[in-house]
Amino acid sequence: MKRRLPPFAAIKAFEAAASHCNFQLAAKELGISASAVSHQIKALEDFIGMALFIRRNNRLILREEGKAYYDQLCVALDGIESATEGIMRSSGRSQITVNLFPSLADVWLIPRLGDFYQKHRDIDIKLSTSDLIGDTLNREADFALVYLSEDDLPEGAVVLFADEILPAAAPDYLAEHKAVKSPRSLLEHPLITSLSEEDEWNYWFAKHGIHDTQQAHYLDLDMCSSCLKAAKERMGITMGRRPYLDDDLVSGKLVAPLHRKISTGFCLALVTTPRGRDLPYGPRFCNWLIEASLESETIWSEFT
Repeated sequence: MKRRLPPFAAIKAFEAAASHCNFQLAAKELGISASAVSHQIKALEDFIGMALFIRRNNRLILREEGKAYYDQLCVALDGIESATEGIMRSSGRSQITVNLFPSLADVWLIPRLGDFYQKHRDIDIKLSTSDLIGDTLNREADFALVYLSEDDLPEGAVVLFADEILPAAAPDYLAEHKAVKSPRSLLEHPLITSLSEEDEWNYWFAKHGIHDTQQAHYLDLDMCSSCLKAAKERMGITMGRRPYLDDDLVSGKLVAPLHRKISTGFCLALVTTPRGRDLPYGPRFCNWLIEASLESETIWSEFT
């Protein structure tokens, strides 16, 4: 039967855009540009013959017709996903979907997945990256890596890391610029910060008794992984976070000029969602991830 269906890429773009009502957030979820999302939505609207969104003053509002279409698409896509997982299980393969922040996937989890596959060849991992994990947690993932306060940990959550931060820079940068001898001397350097963690430098300075930071100059980037890259390119000093910083500390690409870490009061937790609770192969992934997280304790133990 020849079906009259729109391109699947357009459907995916619409689902993401409708769930966020924001092309930028949809783009982050899909790993493409906002203009690409807009192009796919326009193609879908041309295919259907009607506008699905109201675009007003840089705001995106889902029309009633768009909301109805979104609700029906979600049911259809859930069915496709369920059928796919079912056939994979019947073929002897299993898939685990893990929701986490894009930078955490890039700089920490992905470099370690080769070890997981060596030990568990019958399990496939799907990474679903998003800056808005709570919005998709129950619907899309079996497990999630989430930053929470210990008081907010859901039942069964496992703490992988204390959320600790410390300044870090490339050795060549420190050799070429004014010496960092004290927390206050950091104010004489470009400070690299993530837009998602804009207050972390002020928080770190305040913990060291420094509140007059008006002279600081910042390089604001959108992702933690971008901040690490900028630091490695000798553009300034970044605020490194556990475990994002781990591999760069071990390799020596970044160093901690002051060795002064602080805890934010949060932790990175492994959360099992309702969808993942009955997975027979889930414990193998959890146990592997807990073991992989232990190396960070050794790396950060040298900092005070």
